[in-house]
Amino acid sequence: MAEMMLNMMMIFADAERKMIRSRVQEGIETAIEKGKHVGRPPFGYTFEDGFLQQIPSEYVRAQTFIREVRKGREKQATAEFFDIPTSKMRSILERAEANYDIPFDNNQWKIERAKVTTGEKTLHHLLSEEGNYPK
Repeated sequence: MAEMMLNMMMIFADAERKMIRSRVQEGIETAIEKGKHVGRPPFGYTFEDGFLQQIPSEYVRAQTFIREVRKGREKQATAEFFDIPTSKMRSILERAEANYDIPFDNNQWKIERAKVTTGEKTLHHLLSEEGNYPK
């Protein structure tokens, strides 16, 4: 009898879990239809009535961080300098154009980083020998 009761409770719990998941998904879809943001706000933003609002000081810091990294500066040190949390660094760069209107290409950054590390002339010389350097 106890085992049957336990099985019944498990079935009800499973059904309730499915209903909760369904209601949450419906709420998310409704919010998206209304143009609201779903999930955590990006760095430099906050929520106000479900819509993203910029936090000017953080937004400008994120933009400046992206610009400096695009120049070939080291990501971690630049983030520390601009007081950007390490946990936000990757998402800021991955969504740079969508959230901060500044395009960022990690492959291009690697080239710029190599220029900073080795010097422009050395990198130019190496790429010219391989035939990969755009002329």
